[in-house]
Amino acid sequence: MDLGLKDKRVIITGATRGIGLAIAQTFLNEGAKVAFCARKEDEVAARVQEWSDAGHEVCGRAVDVRQADAYLAWLEEAVGALGGADIFIPNVSGGAGQGEEGWRTAFEVDILATVRGCESLLPQLVQGNDGAIVIIASIAGVEAMGAPAPYNTAKAALISYSSQLGDLAAQHGVRVNAVSPGPIHVDDGFWGQVKDAQKEAYDGVAARHPFGRLGTTQEVANCVAFLASPAASWVTRTNLVVDGGFTRRIQF
Repeated sequence: MDLGLKDKRVIITGATRGIGLAIAQTFLNEGAKVAFCARKEDEVAARVQEWSDAGHEVCGRAVDVRQADAYLAWLEEAVGALGGADIFIPNVSGGAGQGEEGWRTAFEVDILATVRGCESLLPQLVQGNDGAIVIIASIAGVEAMGAPAPYNTAKAALISYSSQLGDLAAQHGVRVNAVSPGPIHVDDGFWGQVKDAQKEAYDGVAARHPFGRLGTTQEVANCVAFLASPAASWVTRTNLVVDGGFTRRIQF
């Protein structure tokens, strides 16, 4: 299937590692033009060099999305570099912090940066072609997992926000969806660290999956690319759970 992503102008937050990296690479492989940000300047520079050398049209900037002025300035810069915007993927997360600082980080990074990005780019998406937003949430936002925590709460808020925004944006021809990954293995990410430090715990989580393993970043990226593409033109206000059947709730 041709997803129709060639020459689409895509803006992604947090695209140098993990799921964000796989999402950016997938869009580039589909012929899209990508602008991305991440916090570490050396990692951003390395990805820009790698992808530019491979013949892709890409630009990147080191940005902390908690810094509103810098973040909004970068979004404006990204639109200028791409000549507009068709797709926005707010992917960056503050992680699983605890205590009051954890709550503050979850609000500022996961929720507020997503809202700022969507509000900033929506006028551009309306003017573009087949405008789409895909918000990266988590199954932690749809199923009880341990004690109340900032990460879980923030992801639930993002799922709600994506549905509410999708209702408004549809009136202007823009689709909004969320993707909620389950446990995803990344060598230098959370589950990779668990595997190195607590292999028994890691193996236990893998065994809870019907397929007997954790998911891959590419499996998430494939779903994001589809939802963002014209091939999913009649899909909006949906939260797509990408977890290999890990959650046990009935999905309807």
